[in-house]
Amino acid sequence: MPRQKNDPGQSVIVDGDPGSDRLSSGTENYLLCLYKLWEDSEIPTITQLTDTLKQLPTTEGLGTSVPSVAGMIRRMQRQTLVEIGGDKRIRLTRRGLEGAEDIARRHRLAEWLVVRLLGMELYQAHNEAHRLEHGMSREFEQKLVERLGNPKRSPYGRPIPGSGEPRMPANAVTLDQATPGMAHMVDRVPEEDSQLLRFLSDSMIVPECQVTVVEATPYLGVLELATQLGNVSIGYNVAQQILVRTIDQN
Repeated sequence: MPRQKNDPGQSVIVDGDPGSDRLSSGTENYLLCLYKLWEDSEIPTITQLTDTLKQLPTTEGLGTSVPSVAGMIRRMQRQTLVEIGGDKRIRLTRRGLEGAEDIARRHRLAEWLVVRLLGMELYQAHNEAHRLEHGMSREFEQKLVERLGNPKRSPYGRPIPGSGEPRMPANAVTLDQATPGMAHMVDRVPEEDSQLLRFLSDSMIVPECQVTVVEATPYLGVLELATQLGNVSIGYNVAQQILVRTIDQN
């Protein structure tokens, strides 16, 4: 039976996954954004969520005006996926968190599919994964996990739900807080900006690569880093989005 075409706020039945309700692609995109904000310990307002949704590829076809986002959140409230408190901030319900973990898992596995199995560049994987995540059946997902060797984190360093990895790596700090002169391993990089990702990839500032802060100049808003390819300068606004951990020198 073909996939049912529904309103963005409604649930649909996905082919190959009998007896299981899957939310629409629009709802899944909202849940994915809310989940990433939750991972970063942020509880957004409608306006903040709108800004986050604008980072998604335009091919997802989402309305990103405040009124359209507010309307979608109201529909998600009726589905008991989210609730809005007296502080006007959006929180995932238990059901919403389960749905968010589901789409986050499929998205991050799709990123590995693109990078490891198809050989595409890291800066391309995030947008390509958005094209693949919604149509992934449970059986396909399980086969992909096996083929990939049960990865615990995405290519960008975010934990894959269900893998047992913590929401935040132990002893991780943002790069702007790293001690100058001390070697650090990159744990996580932002994935939304493909141009920034291309720069980070070309500079070897990606997960499991070593970096050292050579000079920090907060008044200029710039960090100089030593990477495996040489020295490079990045802004504090970028460094604040990169997680690193100290390398054990023993």
